[in-house]
Amino acid sequence: MPTLDRLRDKYLTADARGLGAGRIALGAVLLLDLLRRLPVLTLWYTNAGLLPNHTVLWRPPFPYTFSLFFTASHAAEAALGFVLCAAAYLMLLLGFRTRLAQLASLIAVLSLHGRVLFAQNSGDVVLVEICLWTSFLPLGRRYSLDSLQQPDDGAPVVSMAVLALLAQLAVIYLFNAAHKNGSTWRDGTAVHYVLYYANVVTPLGVWARGLVTPGLSRFLTWSTRATEALLPLLILTPVARRAARWLAVALIVLLHVGFGLFLNLGIFVPAMLVFTPFLVPRSDWDGIERWSRGTRLAARLRALLARWWPELHGRRWPAVPPAGPGRRRWEVAVVALMAMAALGALVDNASVTRVPPSVEPTAMNALRTTLQLFQSWSLFAPDVPTTEGTLVVDAVTSDGRHVDPLNEALSPAASGVMARLPARLGNDSFAAAYLLRLPSRPEYFGALGEWLQRYPERTGRAADAIRSFRVLGLEQDDPPPGQRTSRNLRTVELFRAPN
Repeated sequence: MPTLDRLRDKYLTADARGLGAGRIALGAVLLLDLLRRLPVLTLWYTNAGLLPNHTVLWRPPFPYTFSLFFTASHAAEAALGFVLCAAAYLMLLLGFRTRLAQLASLIAVLSLHGRVLFAQNSGDVVLVEICLWTSFLPLGRRYSLDSLQQPDDGAPVVSMAVLALLAQLAVIYLFNAAHKNGSTWRDGTAVHYVLYYANVVTPLGVWARGLVTPGLSRFLTWSTRATEALLPLLILTPVARRAARWLAVALIVLLHVGFGLFLNLGIFVPAMLVFTPFLVPRSDWDGIERWSRGTRLAARLRALLARWWPELHGRRWPAVPPAGPGRRRWEVAVVALMAMAALGALVDNASVTRVPPSVEPTAMNALRTTLQLFQSWSLFAPDVPTTEGTLVVDAVTSDGRHVDPLNEALSPAASGVMARLPARLGNDSFAAAYLLRLPSRPEYFGALGEWLQRYPERTGRAADAIRSFRVLGLEQDDPPPGQRTSRNLRTVELFRAPN
């Protein structure tokens, strides 16, 4: 086989069954992402929340931001947007009008995430990028309602978007490993300190604090960094490719399930697991399909759909885009986006690459930001913080009580006005990001102040009217390895009203 043919087979070719399984995983995680936003819809997606439209539009966290949710001011309007997003995600999950569902899902996820970029984390970025790269792939050829109308011919999928998806995954691990060069990663204390990060630690993580000895912390710290460094090689190696891919799948699952058990990282863990069906070697899909056909539930479901769905929808529609010039234009678009993402990776990780932001043209940065094609990958890097902190509001009501409306809304573990940090705050990823970033963004202080003054509107009690308040940063040093008691509690005032 000529060299170019081998390269195309290894890096540009995918099995339609892998794409179909990946579509189902992606659709499920998109719906999960939507569901986790539903309880905090008013808090983050309306003008009655912490990030009202007028603040985000006039002081955006990034200069070029797209979101259809900027047209929603009230909860009912945002809820309608959520319903439309759910429809797009459900169509993608089922593989119904898949090409349309892919485009609609991309617009939906850009809009959902773009509205709250100030409170996003790396998992939100990963989910957008999977939607972007897979929008160029025929995800509906297998395991879809579309495939019942137009059965798949079994031909492999050849596209630059396959390489883009693999390269994106490799870049995530490459720069995460490269950035972990601080003292906590070198001396093996990173895992110890991350378990004391009250904003994101889970109940299991709090329990594990007493079990993680200095030696175990070193082992887990160094093995985490080694795994992240090894994964790009396993994903992209042309040698022993089948074994390398399965080892990559196993390590990804092990690594991210471990993260998810001890840390609340929002949608990051499920989003990273979405990559795994795309990594399953093509040669193994025959065996997987034979196994699945042998399961009674799967056989009954296939028989039911095969009989019911074509009768209900007798009209056919194209499940795969036609070949020819139109398809070639999409391949050119993928190559252009890959080049843009590659330059973005060098710029966004300048602490490792030493490439200054000035090399990226303004127009390219504008398009990349609009598409949320961010490439800065540095989870808990270069160091895990050895201090932990949060924001506390000391508000005085009209009847003289001291309350903390902010942590009542964000931190389930908070009780009254906190005098010290609890073992775990119970924040979701939005609250954790907001509390971390707000002290350095004074342009958002006014929106918080307005939200605090609306406290009686939320409680329904006139006596809860806020007479005055102070917003404080609360910080303490984590215990060093071998100890369990935090030290050196301190506070700093961010702002107050009235002044």
